[in-house]
Amino acid sequence: MHDPRQNAQHILDQNAITLERLWITYWGEGGIASILELDAYVHEALRPHPFELDLIFWAIEELQHP
Repeated sequence: MHDPRQNAQHILDQNAITLERLWITYWGEGGIASILELDAYVHEALRPHPFELDLIFWAIEELQHP
């Protein structure tokens, strides 16, 4: 699977969604990171557990294809 962090960076940079909306959706999928940790994951400042990457991917999918 392609790293969802690159896609998340792109949609955040394009103002397609906000970090808060991404975090809420990610959290709804079962994510446990704080909004600050998610921001660090997306910008590759922290390395998430592989399952957290799955949750980020699922959150992006849900936001792009409601």
